This record gives sequence, structure tokens and C-alpha cells, in this order.
Amino acid sequence: MSSSSGPLTEELQCSICLDVFTDPVSTPCGHNFCKTCLNKCWDNSQTCNCPYCKETFKHRPDLKINTTLREVVDHYKKKSPEKKPEVLKKTPEFQCDVCEERKLKALKSCLVCQISYCETHLEPHLRVAGLKKHKLINPVSNLEHYICQKHERPLELFCRDDQTCVCPMCDVTDHKNHNTLFL
Repeated sequence: MSSSSGPLTEELQCSICLDVFTDPVSTPCGHNFCKTCLNKCWDNSQTCNCPYCKETFKHRPDLKINTTLREVVDHYKKKSPEKKPEVLKKTPEFQCDVCEERKLKALKSCLVCQISYCETHLEPHLRVAGLKKHKLINPVSNLEHYICQKHERPLELFCRDDQTCVCPMCDVTDHKNHNTLFL
């Protein structure tokens, strides 16, 4: 869900997966994350710190689901479209960049090809060995934000030290000794 959907969506959005919370948990410093996202983050790290503010915890906190926040998220997710604000009524649809005549709805965007594909044009990415290695994401309009401007490669890692997404080349150069994890 994008931050352009409104301030409520931003408040209900995990800063790790950038989607509406699933089983939200709170860190001792008060920041909220999806339980799975935070556990993955900590499983891939030697220290336990808040991915948002970087506060370090001596011991790995016992994560309990924030039931109040989960109820708010569940209520938000169940809201019928006619009761949502106008901005949230329309889920953005992206068109296939390959279709020529009648543009079909894109199902995925490829970060390597930097193109969005409909079901028909996506098929080679699911079948051909070399294309299977490409990084596919849900369709987006701003593919350039998912590509490293320096190396023109997909941003596949998150640097916890600098709180930014990086590509594999950045990981072995500029962020060599940093704490990174795969997205």
C-alpha cells in the first residue's frame, strides 16, 4: 500500500515490508512492525535493535501482538469500498508495457527488465531459466525507485546501518561491513 493512500494507511503500514500490518508488534521503543518482518530482521542480525530508530536492546524482546492495533488494522481492512475515502476507493491498475493494441492489466513488474507485464507477456519470466532469476514485484508506476541509480540493479537488500535499500553491488562496495538483509 502506498503512502499516497492517505495518512491512516501510513500509520497502519510496516516500515519494513511497506504494507498494512500483519500481526503488529511493538518494540520497547514504541515502534510497530509486522511480527514476521521484525523476527526476520532480528534473525538475520547479531544485535536486536529497532529497524526504525536503531535503539539497541540488550536482550531480544519477547514480542506480543498489539491486539488494539491489530483490531484497528482488521477494521481498516474490512471496511467496505463505499465507506473508504475517495482516494482509497480506486486500487491503481497498471498497464502492460509490452501490449501494443489493447493494453492489458499488468500483473507484475520486473526490476531487471524495468517493464510491467500482463499475464501473457509475464509467461516467459515464469518459464525461461534465465528470466526466472529476475526480480518480480507487484506492478508499480515508479520502477526507477526500485533500481539502484549507481549500478542500475534491483534494490534487493536493506542496510540497517544506513536505513536504506541497496543493490547487491552496493552491498559489497559502499556498504561492505554494514548490517544488511534481503528484502
